Amino acid sequence: MSSLFRRHTLAAAACTTLVLAPAAPAFAVETAEGTQTISILSFNDFHGALSADYSGTQFADTVEDYRTAFEAEHGADSTLLTSAGDLIGGSASVSNVQQDEPTIRIMNALGLETLAAGNHEFDRGLDDLRDRVLPLADFPVLSANFVDPQTREPVLAASEIVEVEGVRVAVIGASPNELYATTTGAGLEGNLVLDMVEAVNAEAEAIAAAGTADVIVASYHDGAAGSGALEDETAAKALFDRMVNETSPLVDVIFNGHTHQLYQFETDNDGVARPVLQAGASGSHLAAVELTLDADGTVLATTSKLLERSTQDPAEAAAESAVTAEVYALEQEAVAVFEDMQSQVIADLDGSITTDYQKRLDAGGTWKAGGTRSAETTLGNWVANSIKHSVSAAQPEVDVAVVNPGGLRSELFVDRFNSNGVFTEKPEDLVGRLTMGEIMDVAPFGNTLTYFDIPGSSIKQALEQNWRDGERVFTLGWSEELTWTYDDSRPQGDKVTGVWLNGEPLEMDRMYTVAAQSFLADDTWVSLGDPTKAPDGYTAFAEGRENFVDLGVLDTTAVVSYARAQDAAEGAVSPDYAKKGVPVTGAPATVEAGQEIVLTLGDLVIDSDGAPAATSVAVSFVTADGETVELGTVEVPAGEESVTLSGITAPQDAGTGELVMTVSYEDGTTTVVRHALEVTAAAGEEPAEPTHPAQPTHPVHPTHPGQPADPADPAHPGQGHGPVKGDDHPGQGLGPVKGEENADEAHHTVPEKVQTGDDAAWPVAALAALGAGVLLTARRRLTTAR
Repeated sequence: MSSLFRRHTLAAAACTTLVLAPAAPAFAVETAEGTQTISILSFNDFHGALSADYSGTQFADTVEDYRTAFEAEHGADSTLLTSAGDLIGGSASVSNVQQDEPTIRIMNALGLETLAAGNHEFDRGLDDLRDRVLPLADFPVLSANFVDPQTREPVLAASEIVEVEGVRVAVIGASPNELYATTTGAGLEGNLVLDMVEAVNAEAEAIAAAGTADVIVASYHDGAAGSGALEDETAAKALFDRMVNETSPLVDVIFNGHTHQLYQFETDNDGVARPVLQAGASGSHLAAVELTLDADGTVLATTSKLLERSTQDPAEAAAESAVTAEVYALEQEAVAVFEDMQSQVIADLDGSITTDYQKRLDAGGTWKAGGTRSAETTLGNWVANSIKHSVSAAQPEVDVAVVNPGGLRSELFVDRFNSNGVFTEKPEDLVGRLTMGEIMDVAPFGNTLTYFDIPGSSIKQALEQNWRDGERVFTLGWSEELTWTYDDSRPQGDKVTGVWLNGEPLEMDRMYTVAAQSFLADDTWVSLGDPTKAPDGYTAFAEGRENFVDLGVLDTTAVVSYARAQDAAEGAVSPDYAKKGVPVTGAPATVEAGQEIVLTLGDLVIDSDGAPAATSVAVSFVTADGETVELGTVEVPAGEESVTLSGITAPQDAGTGELVMTVSYEDGTTTVVRHALEVTAAAGEEPAEPTHPAQPTHPVHPTHPGQPADPADPAHPGQGHGPVKGDDHPGQGLGPVKGEENADEAHHTVPEKVQTGDDAAWPVAALAALGAGVLLTARRRLTTAR
């Protein structure tokens, strides 16, 4: 009988505390006669973490230090190295720009045996994974729950059985249940994603029935949302609760990934501790589970631990191990290729694209990434345009893109390089040129591109969240589709006065597709129930959100692609000095026809190098049906960044629409500012008179707004009076004016008797027309009064 069916009740060794250094560990299990101990290692979400600091080599040193010490005590080949997914995709720049090939070669050298298929393994599509990645890799990519929709057979291998010093270890891989929402859906080719826990259990049962393994490991590419107590984490996330409590008892070890958390739990599995671990991300930690088995292959005890990545000098580490030396050489080669790419010119640069860093310098401060972060800048808007450009290639329906100012880590100068605030002159041949290195410095974090649907109300909320406790602390960069207005004097949460996409007012209940970097789109704070942990405090991008997709494409790649496209289309990369957000103060909601319109436009000049001065504002009124009425032009005072409209009067015709104010600048740039406006009829204005022959000479005033004339006066049915000088309440009825009691009597005679038949036809028609005229006039005057 397979050892999988014989669970002994020996007490498990206690789970060790976090190991803070990769030195040779103290082992908790003494190997008794007739037993043996093996170790299964796991890491997750490595994301191609290679760098000029040689973090990949230091991770290899961590593995080698542990493996060397363990195998010295328990025998050669007594360790197994696995990964719980996202080895590649969403990678650091060194690996990403080389399509992650250096990472794959390094893992081959390090002896990786299995890789669970995370969502980012599919970033370039299933074809790329099968036809390029797998032939390069010396390890299988596993997913028990990614299956053909017809046959329900796994598209990739569901599990791999590896012999570890005579012990048969089966590793089952599982991809995220929401795989389609976390990678490029089209690249999955319509295959089906089954529930990961159910798929793991089914595969474990099949392995047990075949009797082909002594130990079973579940490598789930998903996990707890946080790293609190086990009971808190299982309560917070239903899927994690099911992993912990519903994974088959046939499974001896559970490794997690995807959520980038660091935790070390254990549960009882028929008297033997079953570890549940996740090892952070980017090679920051290594998880190790040591299992002691009897001669029949039955697990008697387990011990788990987490080891921090080595901090040893990479050259020294390479001198200690042939494996580490090979990894070091591969990483050096990858870094050299990357650094060569950094110096490559990718476009001409016709104007510096910057933050408002100069404000800090002028105030006596030092350069800081993102500048003050509270102002709109050419760099923020340009990077947002680049995100929109790249995401649109995958999702043409994307409406707008956004970027946080803290993600802008450098400046793009025409004639200088920037290295964390140290400015150096560019060589003559690079003046007016944009290099790969400069772009990589602007976006160095390895954020990936995402898109998702949120309601218009969430977009407005994101704009409101630029202010905290009434103070403007951030300003998001937006792609060119979005414009907005605000009034700083209004209360927190109500400062934004208008938002437009492509010139159309934002609809609060409509869903819009927004593109953003993965940092700004992160919603971990939701599962934690802590809005203070939202990225830069912006909760809006997770509220009401649907259809989230992480493309796995680096933001750096997007910026490079956009720069090349702009260079090809326009002859050079150039800044756009148009403002997206403009403060509008003192603006009326309504104005009488022909009356002066008074409001102030402020902050008209974008806070970036080279911004031109504003020169004039052309004002027009666009009616609800699209008719444009030109109202005039106002000059912006020289040297000023604000202007108050003067000499601009409202159109003569009443109606609703928008005031459209086009700001012109010295270099030909224009900024369009909009303001919703209703033009009402002028006080005392005579409405157009009906032409019906039965129309009264004077428009009729009802005694009360909306009420017909008093029918109790048979001598003057429907009789009314025109406006009287000094009447401040148009639309309200007037009492009889002396000398006018019978002024219209000749036109409105009262019949002496009731007429019937044909004789009654004309008087009845006349009376009907008269009544219609009365009601029409009353309605018009009521409209004027409102």
